[in-house]
Amino acid sequence: MKIMRTAALLLAGSLAPQAFEPLPGAQSAYALTLAFAQGLPGLAGGLVLGGRTSLPPGPFPVQSRDAWAVEDILAAAEAFTTRLSDSPEGPIDALVLIFADEPFLDRGLAARLLEDYRRYRADYAFADGYPLGLAIEVLHPRVLPALSLLCQKNPQKPDRGWLFQLIQKDINSFDIETLISPKDLRELRLVLACDSKRNKVLVERLYNAGVRDAATALDIIPRHHELLRTLPAFVQVQVSGACPQACTLCPYPRFGGDILARKDYMPRSTFKAIAEAVEAFAGDAVLDISLWGEPSLHPEIQGLIEDALGHPGLSLIVETSGIGWRPGVLEALARIGQGRLHWVVSLDSPEPELYRRLRGEGFEEARATALLLLDLFPKTAYVQTLRSQDGEEALEEFWRGWKKRTDNVIVQKYSTFAGFLAQKKVTDLSPLQRRPCWHLKRDLSILLDGTVPLCRECVRGERILGRLFEGPEAGDLSGRDLLPRLQAIWEAGEADHKRHVAGDWPEPCKDCDEYYTYNA
Repeated sequence: MKIMRTAALLLAGSLAPQAFEPLPGAQSAYALTLAFAQGLPGLAGGLVLGGRTSLPPGPFPVQSRDAWAVEDILAAAEAFTTRLSDSPEGPIDALVLIFADEPFLDRGLAARLLEDYRRYRADYAFADGYPLGLAIEVLHPRVLPALSLLCQKNPQKPDRGWLFQLIQKDINSFDIETLISPKDLRELRLVLACDSKRNKVLVERLYNAGVRDAATALDIIPRHHELLRTLPAFVQVQVSGACPQACTLCPYPRFGGDILARKDYMPRSTFKAIAEAVEAFAGDAVLDISLWGEPSLHPEIQGLIEDALGHPGLSLIVETSGIGWRPGVLEALARIGQGRLHWVVSLDSPEPELYRRLRGEGFEEARATALLLLDLFPKTAYVQTLRSQDGEEALEEFWRGWKKRTDNVIVQKYSTFAGFLAQKKVTDLSPLQRRPCWHLKRDLSILLDGTVPLCRECVRGERILGRLFEGPEAGDLSGRDLLPRLQAIWEAGEADHKRHVAGDWPEPCKDCDEYYTYNA
């Protein structure tokens, strides 16, 4: 009888502090993950790939390095399984990969995956439709050399999901076995891991609600969407009152006053305090400094971006018309902002005449800025067009033209801002069944004067969550001062989210179809 032998590779090279914090009445996620690995069927040995953080003592040896690239993980896996296979008991036929911060890993699900994997002699097995953090991935050691070669041609980051993303690059070369969830929860985008402050809050809430494994997760999560609103993940900030264009498809010219003549902007010290407060509250988040107005017109725009990037937990999006950038600023930012600085240039047209009708003057400058940003930030710069009835005839030309230059092309959905603008969308992409709004669950919008509306769509000021600061005092506030205010404002949005969960869509939400769009 052939002996089935399993090896476990635990990825712990970049664990967050939350992985080592105990759950309510339980061990830490790291300790629970180690215990799970010990119980894998036919376990012949385990190896922890650690990083700079000193790990608590455990049952498996630790191999550490400052940073693990995917090719390093694959090389370590090959050496590890080769060493274990050099045994009278026989070779390793299944390598289980586990992120070492997932406290809800399911033993029964793992056993079923291993059983199917072996029955059908697969190269790779995974579970689909479950939230991340419930199931293992299984890989046959024989494909490790092929994956290493594939990785050389298609560099990957060792983020959660990296193995499947790598295999997808040449998916027909591998025999894959998939275990499908009886309930598809992928649309919720959940990560049940203690890898951030936000996800630790989620895990604790679900743990207190009774989640322990896949079965309890599939039962409890669909019935308790109110638990899924944790901490803000996307924070839009208005830093400039001025705009160089009064675009016909934008609500700002209608409620922002004479935006072409405005000179007001958010002081750098105020923005710096906001960034400090967001990181302190949420741990990590995406800042977007383009809520309304043109960020290039801020007199200290380079300093604002540098201040945001000075917080390791924050990344930054700058949405711009491409007009008004002073010479040398973008080049200077390229030297410091790779990776966490993202750009979106709103062009809306491939040719000058339609551009003039939709946006006004400035086509050549905007296009030149877009080309420069694509050169300076090839992975994180995007060109964007807003799809509407007014520009539909040029959409294909825009798409095809820019696709010759970059893959980073965005077609943005048209919004009426809850009925504030005329309905000009071309097609209805909304789900058949309405669900709670992503923006109430994840986003905060901070206006120039510190006002925080329910969301970006509240351009009439019909629903205000609070004020982060008021008047002249803003320049004297620190992140520590703003933190309790930020927390109170976020909590003020909880009631609106619960109404959505209950299927109640109050004004202005009733006439809004942005609920299914998802920000970065």
